[in-house]
Amino acid sequence: MSDENIATVRRLTQEGFVGGKVDIVDDVVVEDCIDHDPIPGQGQGREGQRYTCQMVVSGLSNRSTLQDDFLAVGDTVIENWVFQGTHTGDFLGVPATEKQLQVRGIEIWRLADGRIIERWGVVDIAGVMEQIAS
Repeated sequence: MSDENIATVRRLTQEGFVGGKVDIVDDVVVEDCIDHDPIPGQGQGREGQRYTCQMVVSGLSNRSTLQDDFLAVGDTVIENWVFQGTHTGDFLGVPATEKQLQVRGIEIWRLADGRIIERWGVVDIAGVMEQIAS
């Protein structure tokens, strides 16, 4: 089960956030997913996860992961990541600056039946805002 759970989370990251296929959220996140640490403006449930994915895809081009490490424990997957992209659209409420941004975060995803049902996480939004302001 651990390998399958990692594959689900990796699919969300690589196909959704990096690859721009926002609809992948519908495949891997349950409708009533609980996010314990939503970003500003994000609601709950699948739509909240879709909002975040769409914001990243719309706000950053040339997206890639510089680091994407996974550890599975029981029904949870811990993901430690560094993401980069060019700020070419509205991102976190800030209009495009054309700057190259790096975003760092760590997430804990809980899964059931191969789908994400809960998320906890810390995303370095302050670090992103510092990069935008410099």
